[in-house]
Amino acid sequence: MKKTLVILMFGIIVGGALGFSKKSDAEVLTRVGKTTARKVTGAMPPANQLAGPLAATKTGDLLPPEDRVRLRFQTDKALEGAAITVIAEGKEIRLRGEVGNALVRARAVELAQTTSGVEKVTNELVEPVK
Repeated sequence: MKKTLVILMFGIIVGGALGFSKKSDAEVLTRVGKTTARKVTGAMPPANQLAGPLAATKTGDLLPPEDRVRLRFQTDKALEGAAITVIAEGKEIRLRGEVGNALVRARAVELAQTTSGVEKVTNELVEPVK
């Protein structure tokens, strides 16, 4: 999908520009279009960061609740680097591991609680002893 969008944008930009330009401008516009496509592709986040939140919250998704929670954790910047284990017991999720601080802990619990298919979250996350 990402590649299709870039190609479509490239086609629109170059096609529109070529339609209203002189023939001598075609080479310059082609280079501009290719550079634009390269920059747009480079600026887009990885595919898993685009699809992860959608798959984690979409009702009726084929993923089990624990995988939806893991996807949300992987794509959330606040949880970057946190070592959280997600254990499922049906529609109940148990979170274990060590997190950096209370804000990270609260964010993990919030994400788990708001994930489609999760009915209960047991918080066993700990913060480092200071």
